Amino acid sequence: MSYIEYSSNNSGGSWWLTDKNWYDLEAAGWEVQWIKDEKSPFREEGTERWLGALAREAIRRDVTLRVAMAEFEDVTGLSPHDQGCYCCGQPHSFSEYNDDGSYIR
Repeated sequence: MSYIEYSSNNSGGSWWLTDKNWYDLEAAGWEVQWIKDEKSPFREEGTERWLGALAREAIRRDVTLRVAMAEFEDVTGLSPHDQGCYCCGQPHSFSEYNDDGSYIR
């Protein structure tokens, strides 16, 4: 089975998801990739946020891309198709991968 990866983009100078949105996604079965768990050069030592965000990505397993996007909208109240700003791009992106990590779409 494949999995869906959601990536958040700081479009228009702010994050579109609130802390509550991330916790709600996790409660709905999404595997949130918390900043505090990352080993990233962009995260300062000892902090739990990156540019104010607690998380930037989440994975949803065992559902189709269409189902994941509908669930995202239901849980967060945000449209997966929001346009964001012209310079930063879309605030939400969804990608589908095989279990081995190979990109599908």
